[in-house]
Amino acid sequence: MDKLPLCVSRERWQQAQEWEGAYWRAQHPARPDRVSSSLQKLTAKVLGKQGPETEQPSAGDDWNHWWAEQFEQYQCLPSTFENVIEVGAGPYTNVRVILEGRSASHLICSDPLIREYLRFKGQWLERMWQAGAVYVDDHPLEDCPFASDYFDLVVVINVLDHCRDSLACIRQATRITKPGGYLVIGQDLTNIDDVQRIGDDIGHPIRIDHDTLDKELLNGFRKVRYKILSRAEGRNPSAHYGTYVFIGQKH
Repeated sequence: MDKLPLCVSRERWQQAQEWEGAYWRAQHPARPDRVSSSLQKLTAKVLGKQGPETEQPSAGDDWNHWWAEQFEQYQCLPSTFENVIEVGAGPYTNVRVILEGRSASHLICSDPLIREYLRFKGQWLERMWQAGAVYVDDHPLEDCPFASDYFDLVVVINVLDHCRDSLACIRQATRITKPGGYLVIGQDLTNIDDVQRIGDDIGHPIRIDHDTLDKELLNGFRKVRYKILSRAEGRNPSAHYGTYVFIGQKH
């Protein structure tokens, strides 16, 4: 192999999506029918568990707090936003962490599997959607339907190796970021040696390196935070030579 796979067939991508959906469904098996609310309350009363603690939401996390640490809790971002989108949001999202102590007038979570993730009852995404506090979209990022220069925060974390065409995805993310807006990208990095050593990965059809990301991003954005973590600092050192940590402000 002399080139990294930055784009794959639709069939290969769909295979990865099927694997991804099955993986997360296994973490959230369908619940049995609940007893009636009155019986539930009576049971809670008998057990002495009345009040909020009887309905604690599940706090799922897919390395979202780990990413926040690498971004220094996103301290360089403003405290208020008008339009925010996270693409490839996953079941637990990174915006739930980013928006702690911040506000957004309009929030969109986009993911081809978003309808699956809304079935995971009690999770932040499902609760926010039920409350009407977040809009959802299920387009692949390559087919992003949103207007150019629209969002003042675009979040793309742990996404690009899950997609079909990584360069198209980067360009869509930069397209919808408005001038003066912020683009957040966090990405595991892979080189040819990594690919040859690890082989194919059903859930991650794309492999991307920092040179590719730099070429796509650095001319169009002012670096607000930019760091490449070493192999040892990353989430999976055996498979990735580094980790890309980038917040840019669009020129």
